[in-house]
Amino acid sequence: MSSPTSARTTRIAWTSLAICSFGFVEAAFGAAFAAQNPEQASAGFDGEKTDWHGFERFDYVMDEASFAITPFRRPDSEKFGVSNPPKGQRRSIIVVPKQAAPGHPWSWQGCYWDHEPQTEVELLRRGFHIAFITPDPGKQWDAWYDWLTEKHGLSRKPAFIGMSKGGVNEYDWTTANPDKVSCIYADNPPFDPRRS
Repeated sequence: MSSPTSARTTRIAWTSLAICSFGFVEAAFGAAFAAQNPEQASAGFDGEKTDWHGFERFDYVMDEASFAITPFRRPDSEKFGVSNPPKGQRRSIIVVPKQAAPGHPWSWQGCYWDHEPQTEVELLRRGFHIAFITPDPGKQWDAWYDWLTEKHGLSRKPAFIGMSKGGVNEYDWTTANPDKVSCIYADNPPFDPRRS
């Protein structure tokens, strides 16, 4: 069993690796992101702005049946986190960089919002938007992707960050949509032999 210090050191090492990996992704895919949406500017997001680690956060709910996305006033008790949505709805979040990078790149999370957010904060500093929708993948995720890319002009090939079950979610959505993802960073995703 590892000590808390060695676990923290390991977490810092993985975070550093993720930041370095995304630095490479930013350099390698920056031109591709810009080429995908050369004229399309990122449209503003509606709803109440709140703070997420020094950046503007916008919260929404999606109706699971109609896929309608509407602004949501999150409770103060959530702080930086997110609580479970009401039945029949999905919670979704977008965090906006102070200055968007060319092509409006974004990173997508589908589980464990605000757990070890160092990589997302660094990506925001580098001009990425950060998006989240409650699990699991399905038509609701497709609608979220369409809303962000078609209505708000974000890149058509987001990067994915997933930890544990979030890794399974990102692999599931990417397998169904291989042409809509630029890269994946998976941290300790569980292996399910039924999916191989």
